[in-house]
Amino acid sequence: MGLREIEKKIRIKSAFKAKEAEIMIEDLEIMLENIRELQSRLKKFEKKWKKDITGNEDSYKKLVELRQELGLPDELGVYEWKESATFWDKIGGGDFFERLGVEILEKAKEVQEYTGGLMTLGEVVILVNKGRPGKIIPVKDVVTSIEKLSDAKVIPEVRELKGGVKLVEFIPANLSEDQEEVLALSTRKGWISIEELIMKTGWNQERSERALEAMRDTGIARVDASYAEGKKYYFPGLGGR
Repeated sequence: MGLREIEKKIRIKSAFKAKEAEIMIEDLEIMLENIRELQSRLKKFEKKWKKDITGNEDSYKKLVELRQELGLPDELGVYEWKESATFWDKIGGGDFFERLGVEILEKAKEVQEYTGGLMTLGEVVILVNKGRPGKIIPVKDVVTSIEKLSDAKVIPEVRELKGGVKLVEFIPANLSEDQEEVLALSTRKGWISIEELIMKTGWNQERSERALEAMRDTGIARVDASYAEGKKYYFPGLGGR
């Protein structure tokens, strides 16, 4: 094969590659244009039907699925990820904390059956950031949103246990003094046994069981019993698994 033929083949091959790149770019531009068009239609749709959508669970779920497919936040009407409060949010309240507050309530409701509606502040922060794309939402922003929910009487005020652990009640727990003591003693491990409770408090077995079983009845505690280790009361909202 002569040099001219080799050069000709190289030119043809290069031309094909250039054409392929051109076609690829055109395809990408078409895809981007389709996404922009879909987002534009989505904005118009949400603006028109937002009140009706939020009142219909099936429609709301489908719309959230569409938003997730497009890489958008789940919140209706929001088209960019915003993972931290701006200066204007902080001095004027903004809508960031309102949106975050709604998200906290929604996520807490999803695990309510598991936690009994009671969680430590640390567990709430973990829940909010679990599986979240982009930047982690700082603790102070979560605290601000929870305080706003409390100020609006949506949830009770944050309760502080002995030792400084803070509890968030998404359902008013109406805890007795004995139950508060149980939670304070369980925060480190997330669980406690009847024997340990008796030893640390000096209560008799009847009083200890009454406090623990009442918390089990309300869904705050879960029981795990084994022959080797006896009965343990776990508190999922404290991180006990």
